[in-house]
Amino acid sequence: MPGSSAPDDWRTAFAAEARRRGVPGAEIRAALAEVDAYCAEPGADPAEATADPAEAAADPVEAFGEPAEYAAALAHGLRSAGPAPHRRSPWLGGFVAASTLVGVMALLAGVEAVIGYGTAELTVGQFVSALAGVAGMVLAVALLFRPGRAYRPAPDWRFGLVGAAAIACTTVPVLVWQQVAVRLPGWLPLGAGVLLLVAAWWPLASGRLSAGPPTGATPGAAAGRPDRRTRLVRWGLPVALLCVLLVAVLLGAGDQS
Repeated sequence: MPGSSAPDDWRTAFAAEARRRGVPGAEIRAALAEVDAYCAEPGADPAEATADPAEAAADPVEAFGEPAEYAAALAHGLRSAGPAPHRRSPWLGGFVAASTLVGVMALLAGVEAVIGYGTAELTVGQFVSALAGVAGMVLAVALLFRPGRAYRPAPDWRFGLVGAAAIACTTVPVLVWQQVAVRLPGWLPLGAGVLLLVAAWWPLASGRLSAGPPTGATPGAAAGRPDRRTRLVRWGLPVALLCVLLVAVLLGAGDQS
């Protein structure tokens, strides 16, 4: 006798709720296959079997609960099949990138003002560049990590295209619109830039942006020393910024002399 599957209404309700909670499509299909396998298992006495496959199939509610409850458990990594995968909020990466962009611009403007005349002149192009960069980060995160889409960070030519477009959108406005929009005390953009860069660096230093435990690590094992790539990511930003600040100070000292 052909195996039965879960009732269509249970499957539809579960899939809709799981997609709403951001569960990737592969996880949803795997969960439905598990439910169908349970419903297809012959558990009843052949003498009591009915001719209707829907009646012969096991009730998924008995083993998995209501579809909305099982979708919530799947979304929170509470499935009994295994531990939940390591996940992170995709918006955290967008926040780090946007904070780094705006923070570097503010910090450079503040340093230039402090070592110069004490007043920072922010141009129209800088504001347009910052707004375009932040909007681009939000759009990229919303498209790449939309609910129900299983994102796989594989190398792709589209990433290079997006990177080139991002550089153009954040560089061209600064070069084109150089009219002064506002003048501020030098310490104000300097302090704002430092705060934004500290906020961007903290997720890197704390490991919140790490993709997960090292390959081959045993679940529950104590975390060892971070590898070279992790250390490079954590300390690359502050080292690069220190180099930029040093160059800015040297250039400012040369102009004054």
